[in-house]
Amino acid sequence: MDKMLYTAAQGASRIMQAQTIAANNLANADTPGFKADLQHVAAMRVDTVPAALPTRVLAHTQDSGFSSAAGVARATGRTLDLAIRGDGMFTVQTDAGEAYTRHGGLVADANGQLTIDGRAVVGVDGPIVLPAYRDLFISDEGMVSVLPDAGGIIEEVGQLKLVNPQQADIRKAEDGLFYGLDGNELAAANDQVRVDSGVLESSNVGAVNELIAAMDLSRQFEVQVKLMKSAEKLADAGNRLLRDA
Repeated sequence: MDKMLYTAAQGASRIMQAQTIAANNLANADTPGFKADLQHVAAMRVDTVPAALPTRVLAHTQDSGFSSAAGVARATGRTLDLAIRGDGMFTVQTDAGEAYTRHGGLVADANGQLTIDGRAVVGVDGPIVLPAYRDLFISDEGMVSVLPDAGGIIEEVGQLKLVNPQQADIRKAEDGLFYGLDGNELAAANDQVRVDSGVLESSNVGAVNELIAAMDLSRQFEVQVKLMKSAEKLADAGNRLLRDA
């Protein structure tokens, strides 16, 4: 009975991991630029003794990274809302160094510094700070220009650092941002990446599919719990037979 109980417990543990991934995806269905986490289940053979047949196999959840599919670009009419056209990412500064994101909702803080979700936006030549301006322009290469509040000619303030990494060269962290492998900073690729102003990329999470998956996982978990209860009842029955013998 212990083998049955162990197998059911392992199955329940695997399902709980899958539920965590599905719940996180659902929670970020409305987060701009969010990339859905994926899961991969591999068959893991349980070896007992050399002479035994390889009949016991358990499911093992492995990290399969994230979905690289682009979200839907939605027009907002706000100049500081940016969406990357095709491949590429924006660069922000974190306590752990440079990080990368598809979230293009730029906001100027009280000092005029551009941020994304409270993190400073990294420019090709450093942080980008906006002066008092009458109008703002962002080119498809990420060049930020302003018409000063006092009028005059248009001035270039800075250029966003746009990167174009391969999926194998980055990892997704728990904060939802992407980092270079081993903490390496990626080189700017403004000649390859293009952005659109007044547009914001939505999450690529399929909310309906994730919800259905979460419901299915809940039913699978209930089955594993019932198996554990059945194993307990069988064990109790066996113990009673031994006591009465």
